[in-house]
Amino acid sequence: MHTTHGSSTALAVHNLAFFQNAQPLTLSLPAESCTAILGIGQNNEDLTCLAETLAGRRPYTVEQIEINSTPYNLGTSGHKKLATIGPHAPLFPHISVLDNILLPLRASGTLHKAEVSHRGAEILALIGLEALRAQPARTLNAEQIFRTQLARALITQPDVVVLNQPFEKMDQPTIRRAITFLDRLRHAIGLSILLLSRQKQDCMMAADQIGVMQNGTLLQIGDVATLLNRPACLSVAEQFGDANVISGKVLLIEDDIAELRLPSGETVEAMADYNLEENDLASICILPDRLSVLFPRSGGMEIEDKTDIACTLVSAHHIGHAIAMRFRTLDGTEIIAHRPLVHLPRELRPGNKAILAWQPQNAIAFPMDAK
Repeated sequence: MHTTHGSSTALAVHNLAFFQNAQPLTLSLPAESCTAILGIGQNNEDLTCLAETLAGRRPYTVEQIEINSTPYNLGTSGHKKLATIGPHAPLFPHISVLDNILLPLRASGTLHKAEVSHRGAEILALIGLEALRAQPARTLNAEQIFRTQLARALITQPDVVVLNQPFEKMDQPTIRRAITFLDRLRHAIGLSILLLSRQKQDCMMAADQIGVMQNGTLLQIGDVATLLNRPACLSVAEQFGDANVISGKVLLIEDDIAELRLPSGETVEAMADYNLEENDLASICILPDRLSVLFPRSGGMEIEDKTDIACTLVSAHHIGHAIAMRFRTLDGTEIIAHRPLVHLPRELRPGNKAILAWQPQNAIAFPMDAK
């Protein structure tokens, strides 16, 4: 079984209107890759609504959908070029694993019984379900349910598979195992996958590129480095990058670098968003691991650079690969910094004075008011 095709784009969606009050979705899924859509909005229905729309189960309007450069109708019956997995398509608990897998072929009625049996044996071997073929679906654990749902999706030999929150009921070791299996399968048969998830870590582990979706609107899509270093908006910086957000007023913009004054009086520099203008109120986003921290040796707090920020250490916790430090600035703003495990215990006592700084290219300032 091999699903590789010649086109470099497995799925292209142009202006798909599927969710109320959201901007139409335009999306391109490279062939033989995994693209994840990370849902960050308060409305938890957008991912499921997208999956059900792509499954042809919801009303929608669209300019065009292409699969392998060929126009595709989501309502197409018979051979489905796009298969979906999710809560909208549960297994039937009272029938066996094999019978669940073969349901799409038997429902279509287009293949002879011998070919259906051959396809079933082939997919059981591919997904590693031979030992469970006769097991009722109600006896399966979360990982086995996922594999069975995946096998049922692949039995029709689709070009694209959409996975809607498939790891939701798994613990972390099981999720890692499932993602590793999915990655091996994708490379083995040239599978093109669209993963819909609300877990950032799952998206980062599974996908080649990630789209960030808020209440049905796709805010940005790119690789992890792009989303972290050049977020398109405040929501991406805050929700995907866990960025600190500091308020400031723009004093000057020169060569795409903004100089801003903080409420505490200090001035800082950051990359300027293209919408940012002088005298704007701005939200300055800086990732926790991009902050430099200095604990003065003496009790004094002498600020050597105009871009340094005076603050007080509130807490420090070892998080395995780094120390997470929480600081409070002179105006009461709290800032999180992640630093290497090099600081002395005496430096990490709550109440210690500290100085924070960053390189301008490691922060980005967005206008506080939408334009």
